[in-house]
Amino acid sequence: MKKIGIDYFHCRERFLALPGVREVRKGPYRFAVAPGPAQDYLAEHFAEADRMIRDGSHAKESWSSSASVLTLPDGKKIFVKRNRVHGFEYTFKYFFIPARAFRAAVNAQRVEEAGIPTPRVLAAGEKRFAHFLLAGYLVTEALTDARDLMSYVIERPDAPAGMPAVLRDAARVAAALHSHGFYHGDLKLVNLYRNGDDAPCGVWDLDSAQIFPGEVPHDLIVRELGRIASSVLIFAEQNPAFPDGFFDLERVTRELLDVYAAATKSPAPAPSEVMDVARVRWLNKRKLRFDYGGPHT
Repeated sequence: MKKIGIDYFHCRERFLALPGVREVRKGPYRFAVAPGPAQDYLAEHFAEADRMIRDGSHAKESWSSSASVLTLPDGKKIFVKRNRVHGFEYTFKYFFIPARAFRAAVNAQRVEEAGIPTPRVLAAGEKRFAHFLLAGYLVTEALTDARDLMSYVIERPDAPAGMPAVLRDAARVAAALHSHGFYHGDLKLVNLYRNGDDAPCGVWDLDSAQIFPGEVPHDLIVRELGRIASSVLIFAEQNPAFPDGFFDLERVTRELLDVYAAATKSPAPAPSEVMDVARVRWLNKRKLRFDYGGPHT
């Protein structure tokens, strides 16, 4: 049975209960707007979220989501993301639960409590027709100077020398989140960022995250760490500056786990567990330059 976090069903109510959050509704739109300099603007224009994405500087476009950076009249930049609902399974599922944008909004609060930087949530909302969810919306501050670690690993000629710091940052973020009952669900390098080479590592894209009342289940910790290890190798393969000797799954995994174990009070998973899930779930399902062991699926 799939493990479900504590805020899966009540995330909208939990976000609305935070101090200063205002609920606004218009037609099919229902938004919760957080306190701050942009609250009045978003409370007045929330039903124009689709227009904001269309008219802003496009940051993401896929079959399931769209996002743009928009400049407000006062010069402040915001990031507006829309997740669409496709297929019977998700249509049925979200008939009973809030849009996952509300979960991301609540999750951001837990990330901040863990001491990890994350874009500040300005609003979360949804668009429904006769209770059927059509889209969910998340509005955050725009981190225009931020750079994800995937881009660093793929593009920088000096990335090989910086990999100890990348692994250290990723492991420390994972350890801090897990110690606060937080499971990200997609903790690969593209979802970790820095505002500068020496800035603290932050995390974003919290839509799939879950919060647990106690410790994160062991199998989810293993999966999370396997996701990090596999993403390090997958993205490094795209940078010709990396020497062939770098592409050793066991070494990468052990370096990651050494930092993770030192940063958490709970026992770290065994390297073999993490390597197995990295192979089965990600590495052996892609056409890669190097063979990381184990049968291909």
